Amino acid sequence: MIKYFVRSFIDWIFRRRSVGVTLVKIGAPLLAVVLVGLTVGVTIPTTQGPYFFSWDSSGSTGAISWAVFIIASFIVLLGAFMIIRDILQESRKKVIVIEARGLRDWQGQPLASAVPSSIPGRPEQVIVDLRQGVVDGQIVSPDAALRRLASLPDDIARRCDGLDRSDISFVLGGLAPVPFLFLLGVIVDDESRTLIMDWERKKHAWRELAEEDDGKRFMVTGLDAVNADIKRVALCVSASYDVLEADVRIVEAGVPIIKMELEGRSTSSHWSETKQQQLAQQFLDAVMSLARQGVTEISLFLAAPASLTMRLGTLYDKRNLPRVEVSQYEQSDPKRFPWAVRMPVAGLPHAELAQR
Repeated sequence: MIKYFVRSFIDWIFRRRSVGVTLVKIGAPLLAVVLVGLTVGVTIPTTQGPYFFSWDSSGSTGAISWAVFIIASFIVLLGAFMIIRDILQESRKKVIVIEARGLRDWQGQPLASAVPSSIPGRPEQVIVDLRQGVVDGQIVSPDAALRRLASLPDDIARRCDGLDRSDISFVLGGLAPVPFLFLLGVIVDDESRTLIMDWERKKHAWRELAEEDDGKRFMVTGLDAVNADIKRVALCVSASYDVLEADVRIVEAGVPIIKMELEGRSTSSHWSETKQQQLAQQFLDAVMSLARQGVTEISLFLAAPASLTMRLGTLYDKRNLPRVEVSQYEQSDPKRFPWAVRMPVAGLPHAELAQR
């Protein structure tokens, strides 16, 4: 607590603008002038000639010096009080940092160490280690990984117990299979302030999504093939790699396929927060359109960066949107999508594994 207080105090002084800091900056120089005993003179030009005002803290103007000393001391003390008050208010805030680890032999920088100082609150690190189900980089026990994620809602509830929602922020990041990242987003949802970060493979560091929006969006096709008689569809989202229709047909034969293909997609076309928000809105609009047409089940095939995958999960309404299962792609498997995770939405109380 003391360490956090000292760090927060330094942040307030050097990085944050506040009334308290402003008062200290005003009062401290005045107090220094009085204590050092300098003579101050000011010349003010008027229509009747220059007016010269001066005072000497060590001379005959001692009464004025004492008055200035009292006023400056009051200003400094008031500013210090306001800084301490703000820090104490901030200390009630909590930042829950959730990092999903799904790659073998992970030795990278912890997400908690990369949380920007602009997010107020005491950080609490939550690491969801899914690597027990990984062999040579491939998920072989998705049920074991799913069990680890199943306890996360209770963990989050315990950490948030007794706190106002406005005092809670989330930071999300992870390197794990797509279904688990999407599920992580569904669990956290978007009801609290959430910062999503991503792993920069070239720099081997966590980064915020701070680049400019290039204006490229999803091209949506296939919605016109859906009618009131269709209850299940395959939604293919290609935001980094391509989701191939031939692979989807292996596990979803006979259902309409809706495609959302990002223009100019690549593995590095996702570093804009604004762009991701717009892409997520396009995804949400497509799902809502399917729901209005009577679709009750969505089989989601998603090829996207981790940050965008989690963002789509946070936006997926648990009550008003169709049931959704997110498939895992395995190039070496003849089925291509050997398993999927049914998300805890639309009345499904817990996430379920669907083996194919």
